[in-house]
Amino acid sequence: MKKILFYGLFLSLFMACNPAANKYKSQMIDNPTTQADKDKNIILQHLIDNKINAEVTPSGIYYVMTNEGTGENPSTSAQVQAHYNGTLLDGTKFDSSYDRGNPLDFRLNGVIKGWQEAIPMLKKGGKGTFYIPSSLAYGQRGSGAKIGPNSVLKFDIELVDFSEPLSPADQLVKDITLIEKYIADKGLQNVQKTNSGIHYVISKEGTGGHPSASDKVTTHYLGTLLDGTKFDSSYDRGEPISFNLNGVVKGWQEAIPLLKKGGKGTFLIPSGLAYGSRQAGPVIKPNSVLAFDIELIDF
Repeated sequence: MKKILFYGLFLSLFMACNPAANKYKSQMIDNPTTQADKDKNIILQHLIDNKINAEVTPSGIYYVMTNEGTGENPSTSAQVQAHYNGTLLDGTKFDSSYDRGNPLDFRLNGVIKGWQEAIPMLKKGGKGTFYIPSSLAYGQRGSGAKIGPNSVLKFDIELVDFSEPLSPADQLVKDITLIEKYIADKGLQNVQKTNSGIHYVISKEGTGGHPSASDKVTTHYLGTLLDGTKFDSSYDRGEPISFNLNGVVKGWQEAIPLLKKGGKGTFLIPSGLAYGSRQAGPVIKPNSVLAFDIELIDF
């Protein structure tokens, strides 16, 4: 009898000291059958066990806002810089930008749905902890060695900065400003410009006619960002590349027909004629202006 009274007293004290227990016990799903209900119970039990008082979104993300930040909230199409720690609910860490010493830079609409919903809840400088159901993370497939199928994930996220995408016209103006600065800094001479915004210098004229946009061409090339970072080079591979001209980025479709066979030129291509707002590999970030040294070997 004393044990029963003691247990009842202990439970009452626990519930009083842990308001999350009162708040969440009634929300637990009896005999859950769907993965969504199982995830909900897992998150709720974690919140109860750790005395965490969280809010919840309609989709089932539970969160605690530790710093709201200032200014506006990003849209799902924003380019975002964020620091984060990612763990399982048992504390197993699977990823951390803090450990790498650099925030992650990414387009928000290109990541898991949980992040697409969580990060727009923050403002610049804001921080929060987000408990993301498996369906809004990696679902049944999991990810890597540590994130198993149907894993609920916990993220501590800090929104360092973000920028909203410009209209195509405004982005072109920005790109041309960068290109003109590059030309001035490099002291390039005899620069010509197309109506679309490609700036170029023909260093070797070549002979004969020009290829059309439907031709198959063979070229050597070096591709860099405006800061000199190399992202590709046929010269490094030791052999030219052959391709149908109408199957590459629009900037090449316009630039290469400006050359004759044997001709060489440098082409500064606005982002809208390259990869636009999407990432292309680890080096070419969204909205990158690209510089190409191109040699038209044959067509």
